Amino acid sequence: MRRHTLSATAVAFFIGILSLSANAGVIEDRKANFKANNASMRAIATALSFDDFDAVADEAEKIAAWAMVMPDYFPEGSGEGTSAKPAIWSDFAGFTDAAAANHRAARELIAAAQNRDAAKAGAALKAVGATCKACHQTFKSW
Repeated sequence: MRRHTLSATAVAFFIGILSLSANAGVIEDRKANFKANNASMRAIATALSFDDFDAVADEAEKIAAWAMVMPDYFPEGSGEGTSAKPAIWSDFAGFTDAAAANHRAARELIAAAQNRDAAKAGAALKAVGATCKACHQTFKSW
């Protein structure tokens, strides 16, 4: 009986270690994606000042692509030790909706850039930023 208990304990321990390793990987990946997203926002602001609509569209595509998969980078249990609020998992539908709003705003920015409309692109960039801010206020600890 003692062997089974030790074996079960060892198995549980290794599963826990593997889970932590898997979560560590997804946490690092999502941090890298958020940093890239921030860099895209900055690049878009710079590109808009030069009317470089191709660069705006390219960077906005990156934001839209990240928004599509962002919820996948928040598996259950991957918030400990991060700035992610528990609300992400208690209201995962709301979190998914926030990511979808970011995606829609990025698509609007892409459309404005493709139309070479500086005024609409500027407004769309502000809208993308607003979706970021709204999500952070609800789902990120500062």
